[in-house]
Amino acid sequence: MESARTCSQPEPEPAAPPSAAGGRDWSELPLDALVQVFARLGPVEILMGSGLACRSWLRAAREPELWRFVDMASHRVVEEMDGDVLRAIAEVAVDRAGGKMEAFSGKYFVTDDLLKYIGDRSASLKTLSLISCHEVSNKGFTELVKKSPLLEDLSLELCPKIGGRSVYESTGKACPRLRRFRLRRECFRFSLNYPRRVAEALGIAAMSGLRSLTLTSSNITNDELVAILDGCPHLDSLCLRDCYKVIADADLRAKCAGIKTLALPEYER
Repeated sequence: MESARTCSQPEPEPAAPPSAAGGRDWSELPLDALVQVFARLGPVEILMGSGLACRSWLRAAREPELWRFVDMASHRVVEEMDGDVLRAIAEVAVDRAGGKMEAFSGKYFVTDDLLKYIGDRSASLKTLSLISCHEVSNKGFTELVKKSPLLEDLSLELCPKIGGRSVYESTGKACPRLRRFRLRRECFRFSLNYPRRVAEALGIAAMSGLRSLTLTSSNITNDELVAILDGCPHLDSLCLRDCYKVIADADLRAKCAGIKTLALPEYER
């Protein structure tokens, strides 16, 4: 079942290990050493290449330890591969983690169905990062966070279908350990979805345990930011980028006086 999702043919079981005459037989490396080497690779590289080289490498590639942190957003090859293939690879990664996946990063190819697959099998999830995931809806995202009570770090970047007060309130309620939240919106869309924008600030204010908040290209205003500060009293890091409606006046700076790491827009009255 696992290999069928990654390619149309069964996983090969080569009889001969990858070795050169008179050279070192890399297939005889101890399992823990192979796992350390594979840990430097990404899931795509392992499942489409090195993990298929020989029996010992395949065995190492199936170690759950390798799949605790799955990054499928940082590899350039992700932007060039078919979405169905990438989703199949992600599912195999989830299976191999054996319920111990702690972090997942994905972009473009992620859908509601994939988030459901992750949520149903990854109760240990602590970090989630989604980038330009246009096929992920509020419903799919909310269903995932409700199954992720250990979530500590959340990043949503250019995900247009995720947002709103009820979504962020649900996230704060379902994930009491949430400490870091990063949200990036599209630039220069200040006039769109005004009611939703206002509600978003109130939703973020419900994430009471936050220690770090980064907002990029948000339409948030001073009053809305104050609501967030009141709702998240433990913030020690606040970064606002391209938030043109926030005016860094004396009152706002005084309100932020207790925040250790502070980056406000350079606009003042």
